[in-house]
Amino acid sequence: MNNDLILCIPGPWKDQRDFLRRVIAHEPAGRFMFAGKILADLGDKEHVVAEFTAASPEMGRAFELAGQGRIAAPVLDLVQGHESTVYLHFSLDLRAERERLIKFTRLLQELGGHAVKVESAGCAHTWERWFALLNGSPFDIYCAAVVLIGGQGHYYSCGMHHFGLPDCAVPGTLMPADAADLMNRFNHWQITEEPALESGHTFSLAADEPTWRLTLEEDDRHAAEDLFFNPHGLWTLSPA
Repeated sequence: MNNDLILCIPGPWKDQRDFLRRVIAHEPAGRFMFAGKILADLGDKEHVVAEFTAASPEMGRAFELAGQGRIAAPVLDLVQGHESTVYLHFSLDLRAERERLIKFTRLLQELGGHAVKVESAGCAHTWERWFALLNGSPFDIYCAAVVLIGGQGHYYSCGMHHFGLPDCAVPGTLMPADAADLMNRFNHWQITEEPALESGHTFSLAADEPTWRLTLEEDDRHAAEDLFFNPHGLWTLSPA
């Protein structure tokens, strides 16, 4: 089972030595260090696992798909022309890791990183959007690491394991905008209100809105070792 929130950051680093040189030279010089698979903040005595890998010919397309139309062509061109990639590993608890996420991704941005993709959810962001979301409201933070997907007769979310909560699925018969609104509001409610839910409970967006019956199911969409796998399961919302 995957236990990490993993970020993919393509950049202009010619090789691992070039990346190390830029890390050490980052002002204030000597504060950060990269050794083996550890990227460390020596000042704050914090570190993250950082994997340095060669460039991938499919990176531009991966960011285009994961960005869902929000990443402009010039940024995608930079991503496609990257020379290497750094993968950062954090705990799956996004809210607890938020400050560290901001610090270490800000470092990678300042070292030349082109954009960021949340490998453990399949969503990608420009730097501007990434930092705006992480510094925003609870719903913004949710949007940083959760993506909505359609398939197999349902729409469903992916990424709620970053909040220690189940994802959700709604019927594919809904209009896409209505399905997205229902899933986003249900997931946001889970995060902010922390309700004690059980299968058979019902949920509605408002008194005059449709009522949905909840069923908690295992996440059989993904294998247990898959980065998208949610060990907390999946709330299926069916008409009550």
